[in-house]
Amino acid sequence: GPDQVVYGCQVSSARTSLPPKARRRRSIQQRQTTIIGGLVAALLLIALLAAAIWAQLLPMPFDRAFSADPESASDGASTNAATPCPPDGATARALNEITANVYNSTDVQGLASETQQSLVAVGVVVNQSGNSGGSAYEGGARITAGANGVIPAYSLARIFPMSEIIMDDRTDESVDIVLGTGFSGISSPEEIAALDPEAPLEPVEGCTPIEPLPEPAAG
Repeated sequence: GPDQVVYGCQVSSARTSLPPKARRRRSIQQRQTTIIGGLVAALLLIALLAAAIWAQLLPMPFDRAFSADPESASDGASTNAATPCPPDGATARALNEITANVYNSTDVQGLASETQQSLVAVGVVVNQSGNSGGSAYEGGARITAGANGVIPAYSLARIFPMSEIIMDDRTDESVDIVLGTGFSGISSPEEIAALDPEAPLEPVEGCTPIEPLPEPAAG
């Protein structure tokens, strides 16, 4: 009763008796504490999301830079359905001379990372791997390359069962591999070792003859 009222009045009187500078300093400190706490919470959330994306538990929130589907590439390249033919008499490129990007279009977690490890084990240089930004591909593996990457694409197709090769407008020799719902892994190391490196690359039936693009001018 009365004691509580008097106590309340005393506390209120003590607060209001602070000088203006002290009240302003306390208000600033409280505001800083709230802001810093919010920033720490946001950084923790970003770190958790980044870890989940790195582990391929979540899809990448953007397209081409780290994860892309050739059909949804944002670099201006237009994908067509043409399957290029390899040059006449061309033989396979050594796997350690091929640079590839690996993308998982399925809901199987970690498939791109697992395939990256398998490719690196046989010598392929994997530049990027992650989840595809497009819809699920229903085949085994879709291998996409430009005119200068036809030989690397056909060379990789030899170790990707149930794969198809299509073209886009890139000018380098890099190759994109999109793993589909029918993908069950690359050939075994024994099967890869048994491949004849001197055997001519076999063109896909109905493929389109392609002339390599000129090398970009230096500088």
